[in-house]
Amino acid sequence: MTVDRIAVRNLALFAYHGVFEGEQEIGQRFYLDVIVEADLRPAAASDAVDRTIDYAALVNVVSEAFGEKRQKLLETLAERVAERVFESFAMAQAVEVTIRKPSAPIEAVFDHVEIQIRRVRHG
Repeated sequence: MTVDRIAVRNLALFAYHGVFEGEQEIGQRFYLDVIVEADLRPAAASDAVDRTIDYAALVNVVSEAFGEKRQKLLETLAERVAERVFESFAMAQAVEVTIRKPSAPIEAVFDHVEIQIRRVRHG
């Protein structure tokens, strides 16, 4: 099986997600990596954008899914993003979503917290 990948890395999105009320009121910046696995040979052979996953369309799908509804957990958001990628791009065979939260309300010095999921299309 061919494993080709299209990736958007470090997509910065401002949103109002979090467990605590203050996070939901003030909001904060999140950073997302989305990697989509698909067979890119038809696009390479034809040099046609309609035979691949357009980066701009991918960014739009991810941004809309992420901002659609306030959530407490990054896990919920990652799952929603993965589902929307499968709904929007029939050629997507698998998707990996990483969400980083640099301003998590933790009394510690750290760069960010993050979660990562990988989902494979079934059927």
